[in-house]
Amino acid sequence: MSSSSAPPSIEGSAEPTHKSHIVHSMDTFTDGIKRATLVVVIGATIGAVEFCTTSILAEMIVGKFGLIQELVDDDQSQWKALLVILPVATLIAAVVVYLAPISAGSSLPEIKGFLNGAHVPGLFGIITTFVKTFGVIGVIGCGFPVGREGPMVQLGCALANIILRIPVFGNMVKVQHDPKKRKDQEAVEEMHERALIVTIGGAAGIAAAFRSPIGGVMYMMEDMASYWQHETTVRAFGCTMVATLIFSICLNASHGINYHALVIFDDDPVHTDWKVADIPFFAILALICGLLSVGYSELLFYFQRIRKHRKRWTSPKFKVLEVFLSACLICSVPLYIASGFPCVHLPEDTNSCDPSNCNVCNGCCKPYLTLDQNSCDACIHETCDTHDGGSNGDGHDSMSVVRFDCNEHYYNEMATLWLMGEEGAIKQLYSRQGLTSTLFSQKTLIVFLPIYMFLSGLCGGLSIPFGTFVPNLFIGAAFGRLYALFVQDTMGVKGLSAYGTYSLIGAASVLGGYTRMTVTVAVMIAEASGDASIMVPLMLAVMLARWIANFFSECYDEKMMELRHIPFLHDACSDDKAHDTADTVMQKAITIKSQESVSNLKKLLETRNAHYTAFPVVDDNSALLGLVPGLVLEKTLKEAGFGGDDTEADLVIPMNTIMDPSPYTVRDNFPLSRVFPLIKKLHIEHLVVTNLTGLPVGIIPRTVLVAADGGHVSTLHNKVMNKLDYNKSAMKMRRATVKTKSTEVQYETGELYDDEIMAKRNIRKLSSWLYKPQESFQERGKRNKGTTSDAGFELSTLGEGKQAKI
Repeated sequence: MSSSSAPPSIEGSAEPTHKSHIVHSMDTFTDGIKRATLVVVIGATIGAVEFCTTSILAEMIVGKFGLIQELVDDDQSQWKALLVILPVATLIAAVVVYLAPISAGSSLPEIKGFLNGAHVPGLFGIITTFVKTFGVIGVIGCGFPVGREGPMVQLGCALANIILRIPVFGNMVKVQHDPKKRKDQEAVEEMHERALIVTIGGAAGIAAAFRSPIGGVMYMMEDMASYWQHETTVRAFGCTMVATLIFSICLNASHGINYHALVIFDDDPVHTDWKVADIPFFAILALICGLLSVGYSELLFYFQRIRKHRKRWTSPKFKVLEVFLSACLICSVPLYIASGFPCVHLPEDTNSCDPSNCNVCNGCCKPYLTLDQNSCDACIHETCDTHDGGSNGDGHDSMSVVRFDCNEHYYNEMATLWLMGEEGAIKQLYSRQGLTSTLFSQKTLIVFLPIYMFLSGLCGGLSIPFGTFVPNLFIGAAFGRLYALFVQDTMGVKGLSAYGTYSLIGAASVLGGYTRMTVTVAVMIAEASGDASIMVPLMLAVMLARWIANFFSECYDEKMMELRHIPFLHDACSDDKAHDTADTVMQKAITIKSQESVSNLKKLLETRNAHYTAFPVVDDNSALLGLVPGLVLEKTLKEAGFGGDDTEADLVIPMNTIMDPSPYTVRDNFPLSRVFPLIKKLHIEHLVVTNLTGLPVGIIPRTVLVAADGGHVSTLHNKVMNKLDYNKSAMKMRRATVKTKSTEVQYETGELYDDEIMAKRNIRKLSSWLYKPQESFQERGKRNKGTTSDAGFELSTLGEGKQAKI
């Protein structure tokens, strides 16, 4: 009887197991499809937006160049071009100052802080993204010596964040409900998933800008992201591939747009045949460029610091006026210097070119002049492998020079460096073959370098969006070519590589010394130049430049994070605390019982320190049972209705419904050098410190280890906890249904938060004016006097204990 019943028992136990395995496999497959779809959508969107920004900026530069060239050809003053440039720069500054102050600068320090766990308000907002995108287009179009590759990182992160706001795509990153997990745990996991998507968005942004998919992944991994997993690498690789592919397809399909002056990569790469004899000269160049990067970063930080700490002229109107005055100087100096430089005859091997035949490639002729394909005055003798004109088949030439005030068959070296676009000029300096490798003299580069460095450094702290990647590459490329000209022509050293090879090494060295990145810089330069054979010299140069820069100065982004009080948890503690233990930084534990009265909890929350954000739960013998975050306790009490009713003061509340039963714990003698990586890599918000007998004696909140000024630090974890709905936990606690109340997002004191408050106020005023034009300012002022907008939100300033309603 028993033997006959055994087989059904075995089959009955195996069938559910098989079914559960199939269900698990289907769930895994479905999740993979969702993640792949999200990656493709984000990558395609970023690639398309990058192409649109490049196209708009190309038209702006062509228009500005055409205006200046037309004024010069008509014997008019080229200074009239400032009548167009200055209003555009002033408008951009006004929009940045009044609507999106967070969009000023490159925003890379803010992104690093965000990916480290800090809450930076308004960083990826829709208005911030719009202002950042069109602001950087206008700034570069006006002629500011800045780049757009850095802001493209924020654009990529912001677009990924905006896509996640769409319900269809936002549901793809939601964590499946697990009854074994608390609600706050699931919320934190979802927060980490969203941060991962933002990370791969930033990788796609920088990859599309440089057309360097591997370099984009390496950049976020090496410099930006504080948390990186294998899954992040796979998704970032796919996203950067899609973004670069879409961007390249759009560029190849475009006609009539001259983008060569706006992209750093080269469509016609040249193989570099470097020699062993170059190695000592490469090393010397890298060391000098490392010092050059230190000088540039210190100059940039100097202007950032004095504009940050000034006590006078801090009003928004003065910030706009400051941009206007800076634009007058920055945009007029290149015109003045170019006018004072003599015209230089084109290389000897040139042919006259009929304008009617300008767009026909006959195998020997390319247009040397202009960003405009419709004009052609002379040609440089080079081999042409394509047809229909130019190196890319549309009449454009990546090796163009600028005639400016010169006659036919002549060009202006200084105008070529200043007016043709920074990326285009960098490719000129990179040139390693043909007559274009001899277009710039030592005198031109000696005058150009210090002026460009000063004007680029002057942009630090201005209320405009800008990046510093391209200026670093430009400075390094110019100095590398100057160094090669000096060694090979002045000193007479023969048998070395082309001038453009030294220009590549110089660009990589300055960028490596500035960012302190190694693998990323080498990969990006190799991918952008299309020449992997130069990888070994690039690696050597970047290492030497980084070493010399570390010796003399701290990384620019880290100094900017300290200047702007952006919280950041480092990988290790400082050297002076390397031998300290956990009890030196812990806060004394304030324990609560497993069942605590409402009056005690309310008193505890009212008197607790702002830094103290969690309470260990203990039994009658003081043994650790769990941990309750202060924010969870406070909001759960509020949702449960335990407010100001004194009749409920003696009610006893069980803590097991809201506590974490298995918190992370360490001994009080645990080395502090191991606390930092433990909290950072495991995403720990609170670490319980116990003594020898296992009793809790202290708490180490994550914010205590953050190197930031200004007291309480606002983190992404706190923001997520603030937005959670604690109604179910409150019902368990109250044993009754309680009406859910709206949560209030709290902002801390500090410049970032004050700027965001002001920007939201200005945006609301602008919206009211646009949607109600028939109402006068006086009537609206009377109507709004002493009232609060229904769409407003409450901002809490913890440092002063005040509340302001907007």
